[in-house]
Amino acid sequence: MEVDAQVEWPYGRGVKSEAHTFGPRGWLGLPLFVIAVVVIARTLAAFAAIIQDHLRVRYDYRLELCLVTGQVLFQWLWLWKATWSARLSYGWILIAVSSAGAVMLWPMLALGLSALPATAWFFAVVLVMFIMHMWLVMRTRLPTWLCATWVLYRLFILAGVLKLPP
Repeated sequence: MEVDAQVEWPYGRGVKSEAHTFGPRGWLGLPLFVIAVVVIARTLAAFAAIIQDHLRVRYDYRLELCLVTGQVLFQWLWLWKATWSARLSYGWILIAVSSAGAVMLWPMLALGLSALPATAWFFAVVLVMFIMHMWLVMRTRLPTWLCATWVLYRLFILAGVLKLPP
């Protein structure tokens, strides 16, 4: 992990810290990003097919492509005063955490679990993802409140896609 220049965050108490970069830079980044997003989208769409009866919307890989990209853009709104390097590092953190989450869902998909155990598995994966997200944010010395906005985005999505009981 490379050290970026001294960064003074415009949020919080003006604390200076050395921000560390995360993720690829250069030409490799774009194809890696596209591949990761497609794998994430396909995996989440397969999970959504299991719980489709409990969703308001027809959840497919195209919707998930929008949601993954939306998460990066939503989080970047909170980093609007940060350097491009910090935003790029955080974008890669989001992709890494989501990719790890998708991989953790593969055994559940292979087992062919029904909706209730699949949902329990999913929420266990989300817990691991949150811990991974927090660890990476702290390791790169980004503001830890990004963990709260990460959760906030996911709650917005759940509120939008889940059917409410009558």
